[in-house]
Amino acid sequence: MTLYGPDTSNNNFRSASDAIAFVSQLPGQGFSWIEQKVSEGSYYRDPYWPVIAQWCQQNHFPCIGYHYVTTNSPAAQAQTWLSNNGGKYAMLDFEANSGDINNFWAVVNAFNAVGVTISLSYIPHWYWQQIGSPDISQVPGLIASNYVNGTGYASNLYPGNDNQRYWFPYGGATPQILQFTDAALIGNLSVDCNAFQGTLDQLISLLNGGTVTQPDPTTATLNQILAIVQDIQTQLRGPNLNGWPQLGQNAAGQNLTIVDAVAALRADVYALKAASSV
Repeated sequence: MTLYGPDTSNNNFRSASDAIAFVSQLPGQGFSWIEQKVSEGSYYRDPYWPVIAQWCQQNHFPCIGYHYVTTNSPAAQAQTWLSNNGGKYAMLDFEANSGDINNFWAVVNAFNAVGVTISLSYIPHWYWQQIGSPDISQVPGLIASNYVNGTGYASNLYPGNDNQRYWFPYGGATPQILQFTDAALIGNLSVDCNAFQGTLDQLISLLNGGTVTQPDPTTATLNQILAIVQDIQTQLRGPNLNGWPQLGQNAAGQNLTIVDAVAALRADVYALKAASSV
């Protein structure tokens, strides 16, 4: 089962009535939840969060607020969230100008310290690469983004559960939610939209995720080293340690490894030299 939910902010609405008109369409159009901006850094509170959150509560519609992470004081960012009544569960929007992975965890810990659980973490692949491809195996509820072309209804735009192209893991984490478009049509608006693979109960459980704290740096480093070692082993001995078919086979019909192929090449070179000297 694939569930859909839009991602909205102050950029999508001109008034509180616009925001209510938008969110009130969602259940009837088959959407299962909404992610709405609450705050940004230590300086901004989204004016439409309170009305959307209230509507969702009154109508029993799943909703989670998100905070756009900056490099301002983590404690001040947590207070900005609280000052707009963001709630006890939060999604972190970690992308352009959000700092490095240490800043991400500093903000997670600051939110935890004031009683707010981080349930979801929007860390797009491009930004993960930009900050040095760190270990993110312990981040709560990874949300990835990979946009399809065009505009239209979310269910028509969704590319399917293609793990290789859209849902692929990175940094040791597998995406729990995929933001697959920035042009889903809902009413008269074109908005970001997400997909979740699972049941509504599973989605609600994810939105109400448990507290996650910064992993042991030693463990993160070991995970990165292990990934490198496994890659080297595969390059030397082939997939599943069964050699590389493109390097040829030995007398027993087994694929050659890099070492086998170099040894065979060396033997061929010596044979050619011996033949040319006769």
